[in-house]
Amino acid sequence: MMETVAMLKRALNAAGKVLRWGQGIQEPARLDFIKDLHAICLKCEAAYETVLLRLVPVKNAFGDPDKLAGELRILAADSTTRSAFKPEHLCGEVDVLLSRLESHLDPLKYSLDVNRLRAIREHLRNFGNFDAALYESYDAFVRSLDDIATQIQTGGPDRQERASYVRTAVREFELELQSAIEDIRATKDAIICGDARD
Repeated sequence: MMETVAMLKRALNAAGKVLRWGQGIQEPARLDFIKDLHAICLKCEAAYETVLLRLVPVKNAFGDPDKLAGELRILAADSTTRSAFKPEHLCGEVDVLLSRLESHLDPLKYSLDVNRLRAIREHLRNFGNFDAALYESYDAFVRSLDDIATQIQTGGPDRQERASYVRTAVREFELELQSAIEDIRATKDAIICGDARD
């Protein structure tokens, strides 16, 4: 999960550095680029917040192992939350930005530092892989919780220990998501304000 967030941050920071360099050159193209990056960030934030909201029933069941196992099963089967976790059309939007940066006819290409154009394209390509990475991290998390639901339902002396482990796993995943949301917002703000960090 954190690797996917790191990809996003690298792409956004690279964009911010490049955008800072050529302020005033082809300003409409640069503003469109900022708007597109902003929209991508908002989709990521919304996706993460959807998952945080979906974890509330699981957290409410922490005190009852049987109810917790049931909620974990529901979470594992919840295709709506899984779909929301990966921002819709994210990869396609990144591809559009890449296409614009590579087009000799698009003014965006000429509004950026030619020496840094290659770096930003590379970061955006990495970001384009974000879709699959998001699904993989979410699926691994849900799969592990579904396995624990099976262990809880089969009984045994470690039912309470398994339920306690779920509490820890959910809390860690929530902290990663909350940290990701904060990082995305901070990086997005840095780009928009023109002070992205090196």
